[in-house]
Amino acid sequence: MSDPLPPVLFKALPLIYAQRLILRGEMMWSTLTWFRNQEDSSRGDVFEATRRNFPPGGQEGTRLERHGRPDREQFHFDGHGTEWRPAESHHIFIYSMTLDERLKLCDPAVNAMVEIFEPRVLVERVRSTLGRHRSARANTLIHRAVSYYDDVDDLGPIHSLPDRLAASKRSTHACQREYRFAFGTRADVFDFDHVEGSLLSGDVVPSIQVLDPQCHRMRLRVGALLDCCRIQGPAACAD
Repeated sequence: MSDPLPPVLFKALPLIYAQRLILRGEMMWSTLTWFRNQEDSSRGDVFEATRRNFPPGGQEGTRLERHGRPDREQFHFDGHGTEWRPAESHHIFIYSMTLDERLKLCDPAVNAMVEIFEPRVLVERVRSTLGRHRSARANTLIHRAVSYYDDVDDLGPIHSLPDRLAASKRSTHACQREYRFAFGTRADVFDFDHVEGSLLSGDVVPSIQVLDPQCHRMRLRVGALLDCCRIQGPAACAD
């Protein structure tokens, strides 16, 4: 379920947290649900880890059963489409990085860039730490580049693959060139077809939830990372 690791990754952070990452291996992970509801608009997205498909002509559908009998009646839903996301978004934790060392963020407090020059070493440290954690499932750890899409793009089989959905974002965020580590606190988080799907109108926007960070954030300390990470220098900030 993982992509090949790139030769180098980058993490933009406030300097104090960049130092803690290097010296202690301190990593703050957040659930997919948290990213949908709590991140600022330049990074987060209410459709985080959601794959949407809104065909220009509307959505076609077939009823498979009626009154307990097989049925193949066709329907057309003008202005509607489908939306798919992992069923266990509360239990999938992600750590977000970037492939772009020149990534610009709006937050002026994000003033340091950590270069992860040995991603394989970092993955091994994370996996080892998860193996000792009381609730994390180390065997669910995956890593992959985020794929960016438009609502009119063909879904293909991705709607049945929660690991692929967990690394999906709309093309409006493509400039982030994001790469993710992800793991679950339940064994089945990335099981085939363990997803939620909806048929809905294109103008429906999810409401923002108030979340308890104790349930949706997790601080891992994987040990000093001087052998695989270094602070590259001040991170550029967008105007």
